[in-house]
Amino acid sequence: MDVLLKNNQRVSLATVSAKSREYDEKGISESAILNNQEAKAYYEQHRSWQGNHKRRAKLLAVASLAQPGPVKPDRNEQRARQRYLRMSKEALVERLLAVERASAQERECWLSQQDDVLTWRLRAEATEARLAQEAETSTRRTPSHSVSEQNI
Repeated sequence: MDVLLKNNQRVSLATVSAKSREYDEKGISESAILNNQEAKAYYEQHRSWQGNHKRRAKLLAVASLAQPGPVKPDRNEQRARQRYLRMSKEALVERLLAVERASAQERECWLSQQDDVLTWRLRAEATEARLAQEAETSTRRTPSHSVSEQNI
């Protein structure tokens, strides 16, 4: 690793492993570096890539706080499961509360629509009954008028 640093070369598990094979046929495997605490600490101190795991976790948590979108019936549930497992407990609770809130709003909307449907159905039935009664009354009147007209 020191040779790579002196030559301003990229320090990664692959380059360290490859460079070690130049000095010894067996070399050092990438897993050997990761499994040895001292080697891993030394590698992480000098590696070229400086990732920030905390930043990624925060981005995932912040992105998930948004209002959940529609769920497709044919979605890949295994992928969704993995995504949920990567989320923090707090992010999962926020998402669950958002879903419950959306579900409650949709249920209220559905119930309101069902009330409207029932109201219109009752009005339609009452109107149909009234029209049927008027039609029956008018059929009764028509023959009686024609009989009385014939007498005149």
